[in-house]
Amino acid sequence: MGHPSSGALAFEWDICKERSCYPATGNLLIGREHRLSATSTCGLDHPDRYCIVSHLEDKKKCFMCDSRRPWARYTSERSHRIENVVSDRFEMRAKRWWQSKNGLQNVSVRLDLEAEFHFTHLIMTFKSFRPAAMLIERSSDFGKTWKTYRYFAYDCADSFPGIFEGLPRRHTDVVCDSRYSFVAPSTGGEVVFKVLSPHIELEDPYSEEIQDLLRVTNLRINFTKLHTLGDNLLDNRPEITEKYYYAIYEMVVRGSCSCYGHARHCIPIKDDSFVSLVGTSPRPDMVHGRCECTHHTKGLNCEECEDFYNDLPWKPAIDRETNACKECNCNGHGTRCHFDHAVFEASGFTSGGVCDDCQHNTMGKNCEACKPYFYRDPNRNISDPYVCRPCECDFRGSLNQGICDSETDLERNLISGKCHCKTNVIGERCDHCKNGFWSLDQDNPDGCIQCSCNLLGTVNNEGCDKHTGECTCKRLVTGDNCDRCLEEHYGLSDEPDGCKPCDCDVGGAYDNVCDSGNGQCRCRSHFTGRRCDHPDSGYFCANLDFLTYEAEEANLQGPSEIELREPYDGDTKRWTGPGFVRVREGSVLNFVVRNIYMAMDFHVVLRYESSLAAAWQGVRVDVIRPNPPDPSGPCANSLPKDDLMQFSLYPGSKLYDSPSTVCLEPNVQYHIRVAFNAYQTGFSDRSASMLIDSLVLLPSLSSIAVFSGPRDDAQYRRREYEHFQCRELAMQLTPIDRLPEPCRRLLCPVAASFVDQGVGCDCDPTGSVSGICNPIGGQCHCKLHVIGQRCEQCASGTFGFGPQGCTACDCNSVGSLDNFCNLKTGQCKCREGVYGRQCDQCQPGFWGFPECRQCQCNGHADICDQKTGACIECRDLAAGHHCELCQDGYYGDPRIGVNIPCRPCPCPGGPGSGFQHADTCYLDHTTEVVICNCRHGYEGERCDRCMMNYWGNPKEVGGSCERCDCNGNIDFEVPNSCDHKSGRCLKCIYNTDGYQCENCMPGFYGDARTQSCKKCVCNILGTDITAGPCDRVSGQCPCLPNVVGLECDTCIANHWKIASGAGCEPCQCDPTGVQTDPDNEQSPRMQCNEFDGHCPCKQGRGGRTCSECENYYWGDPREECLPCQCNPLGSATLQCHRANGSCICVDGSGGPNCDQCARGYTGIWPHCEPCGECFRNWDSILQGLKDEASRLQYDSSNIADTGMSFIYDEEFKKIENKLSDIKKQLAEANVTSDVVDKLKAQSSALDARIENILARLNTVDVRSTSLTASVDTAEEHLETLRDEVAELKANVDELEMNVTRLRETDAQGAYNVTREAAQVSLQAQQRADATEKTIGESETERRRTKELLDANLQDFNEQFKQNQAALDRLEQRAQELDAQIPDLNLFVCGAKTDSCDDLCGGAGCDKCGGPSCREGSVTKSEQAMQFSKEASEKLEEKQRRANMLVDRLRHAQSDSELALLDAKEAYGTAVRVAQVANDTRSILAGLLERANQFLKGEGASPEQIRVLAEQVLGMTISLDKEQIEAMAIDIGNNLRKLTNIQAILAETRGSMSLAQQLKSRADQAKVRIEAVERAAHEVISALNDSKHFQAVAKEAIGSASRNFQVASDDLDQIAETTKRTGETMDLSSQSLNKLREGLKKVEVEYLQIGKDVERALLVSNTSRQKMQETEERRKTLEERYKETETLLEEKIGTSEAARQRAEQLRQMATKLLEKTEKHLSDIEEERRQFDANELRLSSFSKLTADLNVRLDACTKFIDSRVKFYEHCD
Repeated sequence: MGHPSSGALAFEWDICKERSCYPATGNLLIGREHRLSATSTCGLDHPDRYCIVSHLEDKKKCFMCDSRRPWARYTSERSHRIENVVSDRFEMRAKRWWQSKNGLQNVSVRLDLEAEFHFTHLIMTFKSFRPAAMLIERSSDFGKTWKTYRYFAYDCADSFPGIFEGLPRRHTDVVCDSRYSFVAPSTGGEVVFKVLSPHIELEDPYSEEIQDLLRVTNLRINFTKLHTLGDNLLDNRPEITEKYYYAIYEMVVRGSCSCYGHARHCIPIKDDSFVSLVGTSPRPDMVHGRCECTHHTKGLNCEECEDFYNDLPWKPAIDRETNACKECNCNGHGTRCHFDHAVFEASGFTSGGVCDDCQHNTMGKNCEACKPYFYRDPNRNISDPYVCRPCECDFRGSLNQGICDSETDLERNLISGKCHCKTNVIGERCDHCKNGFWSLDQDNPDGCIQCSCNLLGTVNNEGCDKHTGECTCKRLVTGDNCDRCLEEHYGLSDEPDGCKPCDCDVGGAYDNVCDSGNGQCRCRSHFTGRRCDHPDSGYFCANLDFLTYEAEEANLQGPSEIELREPYDGDTKRWTGPGFVRVREGSVLNFVVRNIYMAMDFHVVLRYESSLAAAWQGVRVDVIRPNPPDPSGPCANSLPKDDLMQFSLYPGSKLYDSPSTVCLEPNVQYHIRVAFNAYQTGFSDRSASMLIDSLVLLPSLSSIAVFSGPRDDAQYRRREYEHFQCRELAMQLTPIDRLPEPCRRLLCPVAASFVDQGVGCDCDPTGSVSGICNPIGGQCHCKLHVIGQRCEQCASGTFGFGPQGCTACDCNSVGSLDNFCNLKTGQCKCREGVYGRQCDQCQPGFWGFPECRQCQCNGHADICDQKTGACIECRDLAAGHHCELCQDGYYGDPRIGVNIPCRPCPCPGGPGSGFQHADTCYLDHTTEVVICNCRHGYEGERCDRCMMNYWGNPKEVGGSCERCDCNGNIDFEVPNSCDHKSGRCLKCIYNTDGYQCENCMPGFYGDARTQSCKKCVCNILGTDITAGPCDRVSGQCPCLPNVVGLECDTCIANHWKIASGAGCEPCQCDPTGVQTDPDNEQSPRMQCNEFDGHCPCKQGRGGRTCSECENYYWGDPREECLPCQCNPLGSATLQCHRANGSCICVDGSGGPNCDQCARGYTGIWPHCEPCGECFRNWDSILQGLKDEASRLQYDSSNIADTGMSFIYDEEFKKIENKLSDIKKQLAEANVTSDVVDKLKAQSSALDARIENILARLNTVDVRSTSLTASVDTAEEHLETLRDEVAELKANVDELEMNVTRLRETDAQGAYNVTREAAQVSLQAQQRADATEKTIGESETERRRTKELLDANLQDFNEQFKQNQAALDRLEQRAQELDAQIPDLNLFVCGAKTDSCDDLCGGAGCDKCGGPSCREGSVTKSEQAMQFSKEASEKLEEKQRRANMLVDRLRHAQSDSELALLDAKEAYGTAVRVAQVANDTRSILAGLLERANQFLKGEGASPEQIRVLAEQVLGMTISLDKEQIEAMAIDIGNNLRKLTNIQAILAETRGSMSLAQQLKSRADQAKVRIEAVERAAHEVISALNDSKHFQAVAKEAIGSASRNFQVASDDLDQIAETTKRTGETMDLSSQSLNKLREGLKKVEVEYLQIGKDVERALLVSNTSRQKMQETEERRKTLEERYKETETLLEEKIGTSEAARQRAEQLRQMATKLLEKTEKHLSDIEEERRQFDANELRLSSFSKLTADLNVRLDACTKFIDSRVKFYEHCD
């Protein structure tokens, strides 16, 4: 590949690197004179004589041509060889030229280039006439084939028939051009040819067809016809032809060397095959033929890739795509490659280079694979010369003579270097037998012999010994062939031990024997699972206290009673059943026991609660057996004394656990009698009492199978059970989900040991949600307020056990004795004088529990509502809250003190009369007249008349006034809009009419019921105006024939010419000449253009109906269409007559093709001149004779028809002869044909103008229709304006009301309103005196209002006229805008037109602007946008690359800095880790001993516990493991020596009880504290009314969130540090230091969170105070409201006006109360918001606690890793 050699080319070289580049163009003839040739040159053999035509004034007109020697100044200036056309100096141009021999028509000039070039244009300057005909040809294959560029001819049709004459439409069109073939000038004329026509837009300059046009190796100009003056046709002498020849002054062939965009410069060709042709000293301005290639291309024209750059196919460079050749990838193992298209296609067109002659034992298209018997070394790079190594397979065990996999490909299961082993051989080298085989032998086709052992049962799954064949079994496998599991094991597998233990559940399984295949154990009844470790569905594992018997269900004797207890909300229930039994001295509880499952020893446990000061000493338990124990059973050795127990119940304890046991058997009913004797021995106290909860039979641990036996696992389970105090927790009723994990895990095994089966759930279907219970413990899922393990009863304080659960009693705390009610009815136990199920009601005649005030009903009712005090069932036609009003339809004043009886309202007939038209009335105390409040639609003092625009007869029985039903199409404010008797609508509006205005008016259509009647819009061109208006409903106009559409604006299919006004006419398209449907090629498109009637013609057809030839052609299209030959200079149009091909000529031109002078003109066409007055005179005479002859011929025809006598035959013959002569002369004149054609052309032009005018009329009609619709729309807008005026008036009234409302928006304003209302009420009496005057003023105001409405109505009418005038002005303005559309289109779209321009479009068209519309702002903006977009894309690309480079540098710097820090801290940290680990180990070792000592010590105070805990944390263990074990043995021996263990236990039991009592009190205190805290939180959350304090709380929460985020960040850092600790020793030390720092930060932040919580609580307390103040203000306002309401009631009867004002005052006060309640609602919303914030604080606290747990776990993990690394080698 060539490269530039000078610095001056640096910029050009950079251009080639980024895009395509091309050499400069020049004259290809310079330096190539020897490559020019001509088929004819004058004077080559001997001097030739020639003459010239011009310069007639010169004396010398003939000269000699002597071309035997090349041209030389002064010596050989008569030489006219072809190389003379190459001019190097302008002044020599006229002195040297090429000239052909005389008289030769066919002469060729040819240029043969040494390489491929790009040819752009040709310029030839002739000394002689330009050729009358010539053509230019090209070859791109060095003359093998030729193609024609262009034809040139004076008469194209004559010289080159069949070639299209005119400008080309496409660059590739081959046409004939006549512009350069005229006779003039006789010398100096030019012929110019451009390969790419400038008038044709170049869409893609890189397309293959364009490149093919430019690409040439040879150029040939063929001259085929000389221009002569015609004398050669008359004289054949040689002298005549001496002036006819071809002579060229200069020829320029512009072009450049063809490099396909891969070179900027070209250099001389230095190859040996071209040296002799080009010469050794090229000229400096010569266009050289060898490209100076870039982009890794080579060749004369850069037409191929360099030798090692064939990875992509060669392509020319195009614009910004260099399409550079890509280097082959041979991985350093090859130096040559070739392009393979099949490989290129298979790679997805990304790589097609195939390497040749791969070295270093490689192969493949990229030398990427190793040869057979070699494999790729995975530790070497693919470019390493030693990457392929020989296979190392053992011939004894490998296949195919030791061949191995040459590469690694997991999808094909290939591993580099892997050998292919025989069937029974394995190993990378196939050098040892598979497991289960032995004796490797090369002669064995399988390689090895099979062992007899079970492979899974042998050690390491290797089968037998590879050399001897002996079997060695795994630890848990037996058998000669290692094929069986040991006893109590199963599942022979490839695990290290071979088999797995059965591990059957000790409770759910009968034993530890399982199936040897699947490991299934033998399960007890209703247990399932492989290990029998969980119960069946619908069954459960019983808890340890399963045998619990409620005291409430026992048989009670003596002074005892049942006491129920409600569970505490949110607290764990610490008793069983619904409550307790209170016992006293002499009480006896008899329990019946009948559900013992297995015979064993049981402890008797008694649950109780005691508030006594001392222990109850006289408690006795007797177990009563119906029969002696089974002598052969486990209870055979039971003694009668074992069934008697006497003990004391201490007040500090919750239960008594008998130290002795009693043996009980299944299927036996026992009675256990618990007697409570003397409270104190020797002393009787009848007032002493205690609560007994239940009796429990607890199986003895020694009787439970899972804890018995000598096995170590049984003893371990018992120690674990006792260590976690599972028994004690079960007795304390600890919920199962709160039990330690070992207790939950042992629950089912223990249950199976004393129940011997899974127990059925037996959930009560009424009280439980489903029949499935908790599989551990058996608790069913109970419905609301239902309790019991089976969900079989209501909880205390509830009733109504049913499908929905139970209902809370909700007994009133004031009116009831307690909160317990009847379980069935729910009736609470009420105090004396209190009523109701919930004891929350007063006696009849009273209300307002618990104050119970007397009902105030004015003597008209006996009882009232218990809560509101509203009177019930008022008598004497009274109504109202206090029976203070009359019922609707009656008037009077039934209040005590007034006592005006309620009488019927006479409106007019009274209630029940059948013609009562008022619901209420009142008595005017001033006039003593009854005033009826008429219903809507009625008026009059007695409501006996209909209102305006209502109709009916209200005075008749059953008569009424109905609103006129006019479908909303009358104005109810206009009087007499309908008939008041019949209801007929009289003044319909909205363009409607009819009895009920139910129809649209004629000329309108739509739905009158929805006020949508619109004016008919009918196209005047397509509507039959004689058929009446449009349809009233659909708007369908009556159409003319063949016209359709709602507006009659469309022709039916295959019709047109709606503008005719008579309907549409058929298109009559020729089915053989129209286009076909794209979806159905068999279906012709018969629809024509609806305006001009033109059918869619296919190629080659034309005319309106497509029955003629296409434009500029003539003939019969069914046979052949011929092109019109009309000369453009002489024709009025290029379209000839479609039938005969004759052309329409302009004045002066004639002939069939308008290419000769017409009759009456003389001269050489096209320069024709009129013949003159003489010709016109004779022509006029001849025309007159012709007309006379025609008349006589017509007459003679008539005479022949009449049958005249033969005597005139001779005269007729003479006349006919004369007529024949005249006709012959007229035929020779040839006048009428041209004139007729011209007239036809004018007629066609007139027809076109008429159609254009009709189309414009159609447009005007459409616009007129649109204006009519606009007028209708304006009328509708006018109606809308009227409605808006009414709305504005209503808005004014509403604004006046808002003035008062604005004053009510705050508390002070509300107070002012109330005060003003009170003042108004006090002045009510004074205003009452002026009532009569007020009524008069009201009447006057009403009349003024009516007059104002009438005046406004006139204004409305005037406004309508103004709107109509404005509409006219708008129409005029629209017309002015239409006139401005052409100028607007020119400015915006680029074409001045009032319609849609074909090229540039226009306003309202489907396009605007375009590439050729450069004056339009749309095109300019699009170009600017495109330039901006390209610039932005380039800038973004540069920015992206810069950012990527900066990021890479930044990451590299960061990585290097981290690596340096790690290296510096590594050594010092390692030493500190060991010390820290030792210290931590010592601290942890001392915890156990100190804890044991603490547990064995006396009960301590909290302060002592704190001090002791600090001491424990500071102690270390000084003994090693062996010393501790020795001490444990000594302690055990000492314990076995003790004999009075029970006494010691008895002595310490009191202390234990005291400790438990203290613990119980502490638990209760904790419960009370938690309850108080919850209550405090509930109160606090309800008292938040201040936004300021809410913001403070949010700030506190935000601070806590930020602290939590910091803690989370620290934890993330700690987690990352922990991960790195596990990887290296050095990073462990560094992570430990960071963790300690993080812990300190978290501790500080945790304290800060606590402070934030305290701040939030303080804010809540402050908010509570604000809430209390608001509540007090609300109560004050409510009292003022009640006072105002009382005042209103006292003043309501004085006068109607005062009553109305008082009513307004009461409404204002009501609104004030509503606003107060709204404020309370807002306060409640704030309370809920604060409650949510409180929950968030709680969640943050919980998260903090979880974080502490995570920190502890992280610390333990780090300590464990430190220990690990401490012992790591």
